[in-house]
Amino acid sequence: IIGQFAVSHSPEEAILCGIPLCLGMSDPNSASADHSNSNISSNLQIIKDILCTPLKVVLDLKSRRIPPYVWARLVSNLRSRGLEVDGLGSFDIKELRSIEEFCYTPVTKVMFFHSAGDLQAACHANEIHHGDTIFLNGGSLLWEKRSFFEASDIGGCCAQVRDGVMLPKYALQPFAYPLKYFDIAPLDTCKSTTLEHYKNHYSLNIGLYVQEFSICEEALELLTKFVNSTAQNVYNLGVAFGGLNAVTTKGLEGDGYWNQRLLGKNWDETMCPTDVFQGCFVPLKPVFGFV
Repeated sequence: IIGQFAVSHSPEEAILCGIPLCLGMSDPNSASADHSNSNISSNLQIIKDILCTPLKVVLDLKSRRIPPYVWARLVSNLRSRGLEVDGLGSFDIKELRSIEEFCYTPVTKVMFFHSAGDLQAACHANEIHHGDTIFLNGGSLLWEKRSFFEASDIGGCCAQVRDGVMLPKYALQPFAYPLKYFDIAPLDTCKSTTLEHYKNHYSLNIGLYVQEFSICEEALELLTKFVNSTAQNVYNLGVAFGGLNAVTTKGLEGDGYWNQRLLGKNWDETMCPTDVFQGCFVPLKPVFGFV
């Protein structure tokens, strides 16, 4: 209804829904930009009438070749037409912070991470600020229980069926759980940290996303129930699912992590938010039977 927003690296080619995007009076496009065009505004008003509330969006930035002032100008242009841009999302933290400098009014910076371990590493690299908004792949909070045959290969046993009842295929990693589920020492003496330690230390707003085309019903249900009923205080932004509400595709397999598992760092349970990072992040060893 609104249209697609395509922005070019070259100011001479910057386009907004087929309309030259004016980057200011010094921009050569200024004279040719159709400032009176109201197509977007009228469409947004129709949506507002249907929803009984203004349309709000978070823009996911994909290109790494667009100057920050162009993104800022796009945000201002969209806002002037009635679209409420609530946030800008990117995996590039420096990009997000640079765009904010050019925005007329504040915009929430949504920082995406491939895994909880990536967030942990960013904290220790001094890239995370107090009150930041975070979204990380919920698949990084899960581990897949081994089948009977896989467990037999390593001398263990974790059967999928017990007393005729099919056991869950996935379980949550220990670090994903709220602190209330553990008897944990104070932060300055703790030996096993969780996401909530970092959330509390940095006053973070945390949400989860998944790769929708690679998550099965069971994994999605586990994540949503966990966030909605068990860990609302930790993941206060909920689960972002890019599809129909509460609907997934039958027959899909996977935990929603997909190829991001090749990039995401593992959680280091020995690191605390107040520690100075000096080593490599090592894989967390799941505790079988931890549900």
